[in-house]
Amino acid sequence: MNASLKRAVSAIVLTVAAISLAGCSLLESVVTGVPEGEQDVFTLKVGDCFNIPDENATEVGSLPVVDCAEPHDQEAFAATDMEGDVFPGDAAVTEALNTFCSGDVYTQFIGIPYQDSIYYTSGLTPTAGSWETGDRELLCTVLAEEGKTTGSLAGINQ
Repeated sequence: MNASLKRAVSAIVLTVAAISLAGCSLLESVVTGVPEGEQDVFTLKVGDCFNIPDENATEVGSLPVVDCAEPHDQEAFAATDMEGDVFPGDAAVTEALNTFCSGDVYTQFIGIPYQDSIYYTSGLTPTAGSWETGDRELLCTVLAEEGKTTGSLAGINQ
């Protein structure tokens, strides 16, 4: 979308939002293509907590982000970017995610090493398609095997 078209869409969104605040999130979902109550995965950041609507999905475009004080499936706790111009393949991306997320960043966040913890790590990675658009981010998440957690797991020491 070129800059003038983005500005035009933004102006329309702002005008409509000023007229009817109740319809703002619905209008945003129509304009951005992100379902109401969800957030685009490219805008997720460290500290966000979210739910996984379909645990069998291999690719997602958006996720329901919730306040970490509410029950949630995963919490983003670290991020890094991969290097390179050519997509290294799904296996290499997964290996890089696992190595990074279960290392020092995990220990710093949880308070004990991954191998001693009761929690698991997962994350979001670039796909071959998103790599072509410049996506290199590995976003680490932490989760409990038994289900949802409530509150941040930062410093939990378990």
